[in-house]
Amino acid sequence: MKFNFKTLLFHCFSAFLFIALLSSATISNAQQIDLNEELAQIEIRIALMEASDTTVSAAPVKWHLLHMLQVINAVYDEALASNPDQYDSKSNIQWFYVSTFQKIPRGKVTAPDRVNPSFDISEKEIRTELAKTRERLAKWSSLEKNNYFNHFILLHLNKRKLPKFLKVHTRHHLGIVNDIIEKKPSANS
Repeated sequence: MKFNFKTLLFHCFSAFLFIALLSSATISNAQQIDLNEELAQIEIRIALMEASDTTVSAAPVKWHLLHMLQVINAVYDEALASNPDQYDSKSNIQWFYVSTFQKIPRGKVTAPDRVNPSFDISEKEIRTELAKTRERLAKWSSLEKNNYFNHFILLHLNKRKLPKFLKVHTRHHLGIVNDIIEKKPSANS
């Protein structure tokens, strides 16, 4: 039997694709959303909301905390208001990357205005948004299968895709928050 590098590469890629799609289906088929761990981490980090480190992010911890919550709330609100009959299942390479590798590249995208708060944020504002987030997530099951959020890069994300997107997005910002906190020797490094 002769070694064929192209065949080996094809089989490795096929196996990778199969595993990625299988794990995606397993996570997404629940049609539910579980961000309890992430919300608990956000709540714990409120105590460190004033930390900042411009070598990690131009925005302080409090911005990231409020932004994560605003995104969850805006996504739910838009999905709830969407017309399921207008859902377009077309995907793109960016969604494939985010859903497969569960990563969002840092510093590549600017948050839309409606989820891009100023840096003048109070603890009360974050806690109020956190309460709204918990209320919305408790109503998640009321969404229809093809209620969707129209992401400006990832296109239409329906009820099946949204839990993965929100988990990846929230963990992306929690990672930034953790990096800021770890480098926290001075408040305005």
